Order: sequence, then structure tokens, then C-alpha cells
Amino acid sequence: MKRTEFLFWSVVLFLSLFTTGIEQANSQAGVTLMEWEQRTLNFMLDRSHNYGGTLYNRGLFRENINLMSPEHEIDLLTYRYTPGDDYNWYMADQAYRLSFGSLNATDFFIENKIKFNYSFDDNHKLIVDGVHEEKLRADRFLFRLGYEYKVRQNHTLGAEHTLSNSKSDLDVTLFYRYGNFEKGMLQAGVTYLDWGANVVQDLAEGSANQWNDRYKTVFQYKRRPLLFNLKLVSPTISKFRAELLAGIQTYSEKEVSSTEFDNQDYLDEEWAHYVGALLQYSHPVGIVGLTFQRRFSKLRRQPIADSEFEDDFYNRQFSDSGGFFITGNYREFSVEQWIWLERVVDQLQGDAVPDDISPGYLEDVRRPFDFEEYRLKMKSRLLYGSSERGVQLGLEFHADYRYLQGEEDPSTGIRDYNFRRAYPIVRERSDRVTFTIGYRINPNVYFLAGVSYDVDGDKESGIGWPRQDTTWFDGGFGRLSVEW
Repeated sequence: MKRTEFLFWSVVLFLSLFTTGIEQANSQAGVTLMEWEQRTLNFMLDRSHNYGGTLYNRGLFRENINLMSPEHEIDLLTYRYTPGDDYNWYMADQAYRLSFGSLNATDFFIENKIKFNYSFDDNHKLIVDGVHEEKLRADRFLFRLGYEYKVRQNHTLGAEHTLSNSKSDLDVTLFYRYGNFEKGMLQAGVTYLDWGANVVQDLAEGSANQWNDRYKTVFQYKRRPLLFNLKLVSPTISKFRAELLAGIQTYSEKEVSSTEFDNQDYLDEEWAHYVGALLQYSHPVGIVGLTFQRRFSKLRRQPIADSEFEDDFYNRQFSDSGGFFITGNYREFSVEQWIWLERVVDQLQGDAVPDDISPGYLEDVRRPFDFEEYRLKMKSRLLYGSSERGVQLGLEFHADYRYLQGEEDPSTGIRDYNFRRAYPIVRERSDRVTFTIGYRINPNVYFLAGVSYDVDGDKESGIGWPRQDTTWFDGGFGRLSVEW
């Protein structure tokens, strides 16, 4: 641990001294949480392509799944673009970007995104926004097709529809926007989620028979969810800029039945919301700011009257994250420091919780749990390279430290042992040094590749036992960004 602390504070001290000495710097334009919000919305809009599908029994945002390695979160922290990179993405009208990296011996994390705006004239605009994600929590290929009409200066009305292969999972959104992202805006919208689901599921139930077993489980909404969404982005005033992003998925009721077995009907009730807030201060030497991000979801599953369905439980999952960042640029050098402190809660309680969530090598038993942890995540970055053209070099430090709040198991001494037997993916210390090299073809096109040295050595298994074999190499990754 002393080696990690020395490395971390050395990086922080270097960045502090470096930024203190900067003069006449050309600072980064801004930071945004809009991409974090869109990833959150994708879980709500395209639930059929989240891990486990629409009727998954462990929460909307897939906080914990057994496919993950103990280094899953630090992998995403390493491979993804930063909120500063996201600001440049949202400022572009036409753009494509790719990020990918190794998650385990056989799987890549990959995110492809493309956006295209076409203006018919001054008042009418077509919006195409697509995402391809394969990242264990989701496997989706989702496009959003939209239309905007400028009523008059600064006033815009719009509509948007998701395009997916699941007929039961189509959503339509109506919104009003005042202003724009660059100069400040207010946008309010409402989404009618899964608008065709009941009709499609009724057709599926009627098509199920002994020769057609495709539709083994069907559902009907008794109370359909709506998604209300609000975006507030301030103009830059006295060098300050702020964002407030919020959404609430209203209470829903869904009756689920089996076409294969009798008396296996159950009721799902669900709630979800998210909040993101950002405050930044821009200075000639760079940007400094604070963030807050919250996700919440709850699922209540119980048998319908006279049903023989066995499970009777609820999930409650939420995460609250407070962040600090500072960035700076001087000639061909740029530095960034990102720090997040999170509180994560994952509860599975009830009379009969699912018995099939543990890995295949453990026995199927019902394991209720009440898991709580604090996490400290860090990303330090030093980059060298021209913003016009040329080689791009980078040195980064990433860390994910987990502080479990549960009791120690008396027989093993492992904290939160019951949860970790259901999800053996918890490693209390993960840190790495990352090296990147890339090339910028012109101001609008660049690509890079990276590889990491594992500082912690993977000395702890995901269930909490010491590991005899240690590793020092963390997976490689790459990024490509194009604007036109």
C-alpha cells in the first residue's frame, strides 16, 4: 500500500506544481455530464438489451453481475473518454468515436457512437444518434431518430423515437428546448416508454403453442411508466458554468405470465431516477470543478394471488458520487486530475430471494444481503501532443479503492462474505499506471492505443481470499475520434 500511496501523491504533487507554473495557457473548453446521463438513459430506453433482458431480477442499472471481473470499474475508468472529452463530443454536429479495451480473457468492452444532424432549412432539422455497446452490463445497438422545429429564436420543439429490434421496447419522446448547449439551455421532455409492448406481448401470447416455444414468458403493463427528463445548462457567467440533469421513471406495474407452465404468474413493480449536477470555474490556466451523480432503482417482485410462483423479494440499488476535477494546458502539454468518492448500496431482501444469482460453481441457495460500500476512484493524466497534428503521448494513473461497510464473517474473516459469495467480483484495491501513444492526423481526427502496468498485482480474489499467483499486466485498449 505504501508504494501505491507514494505513486499517487507523487502524481498529485507533479500535477499541482505543473499547473501552478502554467502561464498563458489555452485551457480546455469545458466539462459535461451529458454523456453520463445518456448512458443512464440507455438503460431506461433499451431495457431489452440490458444484461438479462426486460424481466431481469436484479435491478435496472446492472450494478453487479457475475460476468464482471473484480477490475471492471477501473477498466471502464481507463478505457472511456473523460467528461472533458465528452464536452467536445456534444459541441460537434457530426462525429464518430470509438473506445474499446480488454475486460477478460475472451471479451472486449466496446462503445461505438455516431451523430449526424441535417438541416433542411433554418427551422427544420433531422437528428440521428446511434450507439453500439458491448460491455457485459448491456449488449445493444440502439439508434435514436429525431426531428426538431425552431418555433422562433431560441425556442425549439422536438420529437425522438428509438429504433431497436425489440418490438416491445420502442419509446417516443417529446421535448421543448430554450437556448442551446453551448450558450445555455433549458430542455424538458417526456418519454412514453414501451408504447407498443401490450399489443406485441398479446400477439406473442396468442402465437405460443406446442410447436412454437419462442414466447415462453409474456407480460402486460397494468401501469405503464413515463420518463420525465430535465436538462438545465447555464451560460458561462463570470467564468462559472453549471449543469443540472435529472430524470424520473414513474411507478410501473407489470404482470408476467408463463405460456409454458401453469400458475407461474407474478407482478413486477419498478421505480427509478437519476440526478447529475456540475459546477465549473474556467481560468486561463485551466478548469476546476465539482460534480454530483446519483442513480436509483427499485424492483418489487411477488406472486399474483393464487399463483405458485416462488420468488417474493425486492431489490433496492443506488449510488451517490461526489467528484472533483482540475485540468490545465500549456503548449503541447495537458494535465487532468479526476477524483470521485461514491457510496454504493445494493439490497436484496424478501421472503424468497432468487436462488440462481451465484456463479455456476456454487450451490443454488437463497442469499439475501444488504451490501454497502464507499469507493474512491481517481484518474490522473499527463498528455503531450499538438492539437493540430502529430504524435500524442500519455502517462496516466488510475485507482479504485473499495471500503466495505458490512460485518466480517466469523469463520473466514472476510467482510460482506454473504454478498461476495453471490457476487465474487469485489477487490478492495485496484490501481494501475497506464501508457498511451497515438497520432493526430488533423484537429478533427485522432487515434491512440494504451496499455497498463498493474500496481496492485491482483493479490486478492473477488471473494476476498488471498491469491497466490499475481499479475502485472492489465489489458490494452484503443480510441478513435472523428469530427466532420
